[in-house]
Amino acid sequence: MNEMTLSIPFQLIDPFFFPESKVRIDASHIIPYEPFFSYEVLYFNEVAPGSLPWEDHELFIGIILKSWREGEECLKTLFKKRSKDTLPLMKKSIAQVYMFLFWSNSMPVILNSDIAPIDNLSIKPVNAGERMSFIRNNPTLFHSFIQLSQLFEEQHKQYAKSLVLKRAGEN
Repeated sequence: MNEMTLSIPFQLIDPFFFPESKVRIDASHIIPYEPFFSYEVLYFNEVAPGSLPWEDHELFIGIILKSWREGEECLKTLFKKRSKDTLPLMKKSIAQVYMFLFWSNSMPVILNSDIAPIDNLSIKPVNAGERMSFIRNNPTLFHSFIQLSQLFEEQHKQYAKSLVLKRAGEN
């Protein structure tokens, strides 16, 4: 086991995801959202995590989408039952949409909007920054879940379109 405690880099300082200033990561078994943004925490702390998801985004985005689909079904059930236990899974899903947005733009996630606001990304849904702000400010509302689902769907379409255009340009 190669577990280490690292400081949250300034690019990722965000109390929504990181209430503490440090996080523990097992660098031998990295899961992108356990803790949130593991690859970015390692990268910005200059610890080589091996393959970087924003450089090999097709593989990693597939993993994120698979996990999102599983979480989406759980969230549907939780919201249908009017459960009060939606916050942890919504936080994970919000982190995943950040990963999807940034990685599909070949960039590490940067939560500090002064450095890299979502609206500056080239591949993104319409009003992505404004919609993410609403979701983050209201993570336990059903409407936030609907918005999150729509963001995943729209980003998936934008990403697929960008891959097709990129491949067409290579021929």
